[in-house]
Amino acid sequence: MNYADIEKLMNPIIKNFKVYDAMPSNETLIQKYSINSEKIVKLNGNENPFGPAPEVIDNLINIPINTYPDPELIRSRKSLSEYTGLNIENIVVSSGSDELIDLFFRIFVTPGDEVLDFTPTFGMYAVRAGLAGAKIVPVSRNIDFELDYESIKQKVSDKTKIIFLASPNNPTGNESTLEDIEFLLSLNKILVVDEAYFEFSKSSYANLVEKYNNLVVIRSMSKWAGLAGLRVGYGLMSKELAKLLMGVKNPYNVSTVAEESLIVSLKYVDKLMEKVDEIIVQREKLSDALDQIDQIKVYPSKANFLLCKLADNDIQTINNALLNEGVFVRLFATKGLEKCFRVSIGSAEDNEYFYTKLQKVLKIQ
Repeated sequence: MNYADIEKLMNPIIKNFKVYDAMPSNETLIQKYSINSEKIVKLNGNENPFGPAPEVIDNLINIPINTYPDPELIRSRKSLSEYTGLNIENIVVSSGSDELIDLFFRIFVTPGDEVLDFTPTFGMYAVRAGLAGAKIVPVSRNIDFELDYESIKQKVSDKTKIIFLASPNNPTGNESTLEDIEFLLSLNKILVVDEAYFEFSKSSYANLVEKYNNLVVIRSMSKWAGLAGLRVGYGLMSKELAKLLMGVKNPYNVSTVAEESLIVSLKYVDKLMEKVDEIIVQREKLSDALDQIDQIKVYPSKANFLLCKLADNDIQTINNALLNEGVFVRLFATKGLEKCFRVSIGSAEDNEYFYTKLQKVLKIQ
């Protein structure tokens, strides 16, 4: 049986599926661009430069990996209950927040439904919506990347079932307001607020999930807690929705290693938040430095990254030059971001290296 015959058996949605533009590994970039730099500074993934709490590493040897995880994830949900102030029945633990994104689209979207995409934003929303068979309806943000209420009201319809909103938004870094949240909730759709960068912004709408049954908040342990490689996140929602997701998700969706590392991390929140605060200090320091470069516009950010827009320089030329210097930043094919790059906040040393090499490729003396 050849592949053409196999394709005939496929779901048509899969055949036309748009793959997510995932971040390449260091090895892939080094090989693709023949990079010879002795130093590699990876600032393209919004990862935590300090890594996890040391106690997480120390505990790895104690984790029993020969047994299946707890399908109810009771211990991690109890730890998250203490961290968030919400009841355990309001909490679902997931294999990264990406799993929750996928689950919500599978639960609420059927082929032919419409999903509003507040561009520019996290690309995973449109990808998973497309995989569920939805029609993607772009709704452009304004020049400051704020929501356009009038455009939203014009484009929302009976075919719209669920809305995703990143706050802070990736890749622009700006927060949504309480007015934004209340406006979107008033549309009587499921509203999922993605707070992957909550610990950097210090602003959350999780306190509203018990008031609004159609509000969900999803979060990640990747950024602030340094657990990106373990893929663990969680969602905060009404008890009814949480019960539904607990039934729909895979029974062993979070590995024992990931769950135990989440639990240990939450025992050392103060230590981790000291590192988060250091990243915020470095973010503002780098933003101030980049503001001094005439060729670059830096957008305000409440996350662990900065979005920068080049004035006249060719973005691909600059990116290739940075790659040759061993500096990895993130580009976007999204409309409106063609001349932009996103740089993650690294250590003070890495940020300085990036800044020095950027000046070099821009030929600033």
